[in-house]
Amino acid sequence: MFSHCPVCGLKFEREQGYFVGAMYINYGATVFLIFTGYFTFELFTAIPFVVNFGIWGVISAVFPVFFYSYSKSLWLNIDYALDPSG
Repeated sequence: MFSHCPVCGLKFEREQGYFVGAMYINYGATVFLIFTGYFTFELFTAIPFVVNFGIWGVISAVFPVFFYSYSKSLWLNIDYALDPSG
């Protein structure tokens, strides 16, 4: 990740603990995805409980790893929208 935006100069790397909000976004997105996916499969498919649970267990372990960079971007956008001075 760049330390500053090459276009506008916005500082990406902030103080220690700044990206805790990004972890909350990542956690919330993961929980939302897993719950809605699990219950959708439970209601509309005939797959057994163990298979359904296993599928969403694997996704819940993999999804946060791939989504974390997007959650950091979302957190930076929220912060910039609330405090444009950076």
